[in-house]
Amino acid sequence: MRESLPFRPGDVSWKVGHEPVLALAAAPTLLLQVCHPLVAAGVARYSDFASDPFARLWRTLDIQLKLSYGRPEVSARQSELLHRIHQRVQGVSEEGVPYRALDPELLLWVWATLVHGQLTVYELTFGVLSKADRETFYREQQLVAHACGVPEGACPPDFAAFRRYFARMLEEELEVTETARQVVSLGNDLPRLPPALGAAYSRFNLLAAGAMLPRRLREGLGIPWSPRRDRLFRMMLLAGRAGALVVPGAVRGRPVDALVDRERPLRLFAVRRARAA
Repeated sequence: MRESLPFRPGDVSWKVGHEPVLALAAAPTLLLQVCHPLVAAGVARYSDFASDPFARLWRTLDIQLKLSYGRPEVSARQSELLHRIHQRVQGVSEEGVPYRALDPELLLWVWATLVHGQLTVYELTFGVLSKADRETFYREQQLVAHACGVPEGACPPDFAAFRRYFARMLEEELEVTETARQVVSLGNDLPRLPPALGAAYSRFNLLAAGAMLPRRLREGLGIPWSPRRDRLFRMMLLAGRAGALVVPGAVRGRPVDALVDRERPLRLFAVRRARAA
């Protein structure tokens, strides 16, 4: 059992996390995060996603990938960077509730959405992991939780307890926030993207979010869903599974390796800021 980051070949987290189809988890994971009112409050106040959503996307992806798969010194540096970023994020929500990004409960929820998103997409595509592999994956992912600031002992003790925690959060803590509505709106009106690419990106995100969000949140956010959309989503998963049959795992994992090796975050679709007069 691995006792420290980063992950390496042979770890269940390496096998799961190096599949390109996991890109489908991005939109539903982000929406689950910002449907927590206090996470939403911090994102709304401190994030620039409304003006430059892709910059935030690539910064977040860069930190998480290097934390999980970079060289040991790179992984440790990302943990320190994440802590510095979170230190400044604190305030009071519009409902008058104080929040701090370093609050263990908020850190736990954000981490939990990442675990849930990865495992859900992987298992929908390739089949359910064995009970032993699920437990190993979950124990490995707790290393990420602690690197992100979740205290030792704060994570649910095993995968079954994690699923109960996640179900309770969905039922009792999440709501349709204005920040979540803005995220959906950005998916429908992406700045500075060619129309065809913007439409494809929007469809990709809405299909994944529609399939993976609870019905209550999906309907509250106005994300359309139907049997036809469900079939389209399943076809996307099927394409990922078919691709894995013909493309070796080492090749499929190269995009992740390339992002980990980059000195700076990727800036695809960057939004150019207007120069000050």
